[in-house]
Amino acid sequence: MVQIRPLIRQHVWSRLGDGRNTSAWYDTWSDIGPLCTFLSPRTITREGFSLKATVADVYFNGTWLWPDAWRDMFPVLIQLDHMQRSLNGQDRLMWKHGDNVAEHSSSRVWESIRTRDQEVDWANLIWFSQCIPRHAFLMWLIVRRKLETQDKILQWNHTRSNNMNMMCCVLCYEDVDSHEHLFFECKVATKVWEAVRSKAGMENLDPKWCDIFYWLGTHSRSKSAKNLVCRLLVAALAYTIWQERNNRLFRDHARPPETLCKVVFDTVRYKLIGLRFKNTARVRELLEKWDVHGADLVMENG
Repeated sequence: MVQIRPLIRQHVWSRLGDGRNTSAWYDTWSDIGPLCTFLSPRTITREGFSLKATVADVYFNGTWLWPDAWRDMFPVLIQLDHMQRSLNGQDRLMWKHGDNVAEHSSSRVWESIRTRDQEVDWANLIWFSQCIPRHAFLMWLIVRRKLETQDKILQWNHTRSNNMNMMCCVLCYEDVDSHEHLFFECKVATKVWEAVRSKAGMENLDPKWCDIFYWLGTHSRSKSAKNLVCRLLVAALAYTIWQERNNRLFRDHARPPETLCKVVFDTVRYKLIGLRFKNTARVRELLEKWDVHGADLVMENG
């Protein structure tokens, strides 16, 4: 937070009321910015002003109290002649972005300071209003290949290769765990995938991340309940497999594939129960596969 202070400071704007809570020199309260950018502490104190002076201390009866010589030395001060204090109000800290000055909010701060880039075509496959946030975050890491799998660790430090020759996937013990192997070519992950994929109409898809993610991409524009279930299912499965991998690796705690299937099923099912769906025969048929019945749902007619 301290490191981004200069970035934040340029957006903090003091909307003048009576001027008693705004620094005359160091706060931003006019379009010319903080006066300290061109008035040095020596220049300020030499004229008898305090460095702690507020706007109210340097403005009286409609007139700025600084010497006329400042206007010749710093013509930008002339722009302040039209400004007036509101004696009946208090100063308020606002957030400024461009020419827009508004009340502070976390969303405005984020929009002002975040790094912008062109939106990728897979964004809506991961981030959507009904997603489970922790699942979406993991999906984002998988797509960007940022998980610390064994193959990634070997790339970072080749000197550790000899020590890691005996390392393998803790789920199947047949290969080094990598993004491709874990999602979902590992025998354990494949078994879970094959057990749950039919409940989302994905029974023809092989347990390969590239194929599954490509299939989701071809249906990305669909707003159907089936497409929603597919995205929830893939994210829940990926999260469960990664969680199981870490549990076995760091806690020596293993669950059989049948238990993992139930975890994935229950996760998606509980999420579906909390959502609203159109009351159609196709939707009801889809939800029946997840053991979600009318009594559990809020249905919308039409």
